[in-house]
Amino acid sequence: MAVEKARTGRWTKFDAGWMGCDVLPMTFRRQIQAIDVGDVVEFTVFDPSAKSDLPSLARMMGHRILGCVEREDGALIVSVERAR
Repeated sequence: MAVEKARTGRWTKFDAGWMGCDVLPMTFRRQIQAIDVGDVVEFTVFDPSAKSDLPSLARMMGHRILGCVEREDGALIVSVERAR
């Protein structure tokens, strides 16, 4: 999926490294709550399960996935716009 530009707001980058499914959901929630509606957090994560878990979690919380891109080094870049 290609990365779209957010309609409004600021972009923040967060390196989640190798955080797994035990820590990533709470970290995701804290990062999203720390920004304003319309702002975007770009998560970089290496855990393979994040490819399905992070976008699903974001949608379940009512936020918008702008992009999900795999880099050559195995990292996953997930861009999430805070919707509410």
